[in-house]
Amino acid sequence: MRFYPLVRRERTSNTGWLAVAATALVAGIICGCGGGGSKSKVVYAVGPDSPNVAIFAVSGSGELAPVGSPVSTGSAPDAIAIDPAHRFAYIVDSTNGIGPGGVSQYILDPKSGNLAVATFSATNGTTPPATPAETGTNPVAIVIDDTGTFVFVANQGSDSISVFIIDEIGCSGVCGNGTLTEIKQPAPGPIPPNCVLNSPVPCPLSIVPASPTALATSGKMLFVATSNAGAGSVSTYAFDSTTGVVTTPAAFTTAVDLNPSAMTMDASGKFLFLTDSGASEVEVLSIASSGQLTPVSQSAPCAVHTCATGPTPLNVWVHPSGKFLYTANQGSTVNGTSCVNGGVSAFSIDGSGALTQLSGSPFAAGPCPSYAATDSSGGFLFVANAGNNNTISVFTIDSTGALKQEGSPSPSIVINPVALASIN
Repeated sequence: MRFYPLVRRERTSNTGWLAVAATALVAGIICGCGGGGSKSKVVYAVGPDSPNVAIFAVSGSGELAPVGSPVSTGSAPDAIAIDPAHRFAYIVDSTNGIGPGGVSQYILDPKSGNLAVATFSATNGTTPPATPAETGTNPVAIVIDDTGTFVFVANQGSDSISVFIIDEIGCSGVCGNGTLTEIKQPAPGPIPPNCVLNSPVPCPLSIVPASPTALATSGKMLFVATSNAGAGSVSTYAFDSTTGVVTTPAAFTTAVDLNPSAMTMDASGKFLFLTDSGASEVEVLSIASSGQLTPVSQSAPCAVHTCATGPTPLNVWVHPSGKFLYTANQGSTVNGTSCVNGGVSAFSIDGSGALTQLSGSPFAAGPCPSYAATDSSGGFLFVANAGNNNTISVFTIDSTGALKQEGSPSPSIVINPVALASIN
């Protein structure tokens, strides 16, 4: 299985919109269109204060160098996802929570890392560029299923999930043009106005109880973390692997801490890992074959089911080996100064899902760490430092999971970087 970016944003007085993404992009088989040949190690960065995505080449020592000019995207991008075969990239535009958001669609060149706006299928000999696929209000998280067929977006403002299918037309049916088509979901109760097939008005899945904050997917299961009125939860939903229609509303719901801010899973699909930005802790849930979730017991100095992180963890990431876990901690606000004592917390993970904090954790990064992610080999950890810093720190990871910062943080190009993605 594979697992992909998921993002949740928070508003702070001094740093603006901060986002956290948890991403694990596992190298896939590159199809006939643009695949083959040597491939570059690339990092992508987006932030809600810059209407573009920055692209960086990664050297053998982890140094970042900009690739070309930033690529234009939506007005307030705050999440990025890449399909498992590294063919397409999708960037969520939150519009800063004002009205419906959208998902911009790109063709990815795995050899150079460059992005080109996807095009719709040819009509009368022309292939017009794809316009952003409309979502619900204030989209905050995106995830792609294991097969690279469906895209799910959590809409915090409208308490809903938008579901899209990735267009596979073209390239003799092997690749596809990467554009998204919304899958109309059965609406519970009265059908919303204009919510009909082929309507320009989105008809997202309105089954989540309240305020979705993060997503994860495995097989035919979709996990949705929510936070509302002082109660956090994670619900398991089933979806049809052919149509994308969600078939089982809230088969299982498990109570978690009050403010789940990010969620990801290990490559085996056995465990879900959640951060709580309010309580500054991480929680582990085991996943049964039915989708039932059970909190994993932790040992001292952790609490019964949670382990403390640095202040305000906004992102959680599992190392490709499945042995280590990292959280990007924005930090505390003290005496009007934001992002104090942030950094990256690091834990080892045993076979039962129990966590042990590594010596030296949390590791210092730049001000306001909002996102942390490894490359696909697990040799480097990239950390987006948001707020007024606007840099990306690079760490090497040793065999114990410990971090060593390499050089000075690199300018991120985009302002307030809140989400990263890495390939190769």
